[in-house]
Amino acid sequence: MKKLTCLVVVLLVTFLYGCQIPTDKITQDENGMNSPNIDKEVMSLDDSLNAENRAGDNVLDTSNPSDDEDKRVLSSTVEPSAGSGEKEDKSEEKTKIAVTVYYSDSDNHLIPLTRDIYKEEGIAKASLKCMVDNDLNRSAVETLGLYPVLPEGTEILGMNIKDGIATIDFNSRILDYKDKTAENNIVAGVVYCLTEFKTIDGVKILIEGMEKEKLQYGTDISGILARDNILINSDKVNLEDKLKKADVYMFKYIKDKNEFILPISMEYIGVSNEQLPAEIIRMLAAKPANERIYSQIPSGVEVLGSRIQGNLLVLDLNKEIKNYGGTAREEGILKQILYSMRQLKNVDKIQILIEGKKDHLPEGTDISREILLPAEINRQKGL
Repeated sequence: MKKLTCLVVVLLVTFLYGCQIPTDKITQDENGMNSPNIDKEVMSLDDSLNAENRAGDNVLDTSNPSDDEDKRVLSSTVEPSAGSGEKEDKSEEKTKIAVTVYYSDSDNHLIPLTRDIYKEEGIAKASLKCMVDNDLNRSAVETLGLYPVLPEGTEILGMNIKDGIATIDFNSRILDYKDKTAENNIVAGVVYCLTEFKTIDGVKILIEGMEKEKLQYGTDISGILARDNILINSDKVNLEDKLKKADVYMFKYIKDKNEFILPISMEYIGVSNEQLPAEIIRMLAAKPANERIYSQIPSGVEVLGSRIQGNLLVLDLNKEIKNYGGTAREEGILKQILYSMRQLKNVDKIQILIEGKKDHLPEGTDISREILLPAEINRQKGL
């Protein structure tokens, strides 16, 4: 009987053992309890976390379960925030663009400055806003001895660019100035600032949506204003009929410490386009009428010949170009020539010869190579 009982027990145990779930589908939790499919659940959770982290640019490290909660908090909150800040800063840097705007000094000369501003739709409009007299613009340039040229309260009501012509509508506050010089500078400053952009050849000025023939001191703004009919840093702003003009770049010290290069318009007649480079050099070598304006070009410098080959201006100067001393003066000479020749259409670079040969200036400046015309002017640190 006992043998029979033992046999039944053995058969019963064997039967129950055969009905259990296979061991390869069982895991134990930290308390030793069976947890079916727990590995798959962990993998699924990890995948979900990684997917969420990738979507938020947040990589949460799940490889070391012994990391404390503080490290996880830093990884999931602080680091992504810092990273986001860095990306924003870099993004801001990438969205800045260099523009040239115009300010006035205490002698009412217009000084061009290249500044970095945030790129936005309507960058030409944004450039003009830098010239409006307000606390922000005033503080940006007052240490340089410069001042915003557009009256306080000036607003741009609208702006449209079509076929190279920028039509800009100002509110009536742009008329809040006191004299003719201020009027000249407002018109010249607007025209020169906007025509710095390659897409703009001319400017049409409206006030409160209306065309205006003349301003209060007689400046004619009825037509298309451009660099070929508007004078800058001159006694007048409108070019007379039958005359032509050229801008020559001279130097000036402001507040006895800041040296700037600035355009001064000169009228002429009877000079062909082919003769214009020689006329510009002649003007640069002449003594300026204003004692506070000066040129680094030696007197007696003349152009022996010039020609334009594609986008290259070849300028052959006589040996008087070497009649000076000092490396700083060499830099000034080149600046004056390069900035003044930027007004020639389709010219991007210059080759300077001396008496028909490639040469160096006396202090060693190499002018034997082709020199690109500068894109920036009077660049100041922090602007």
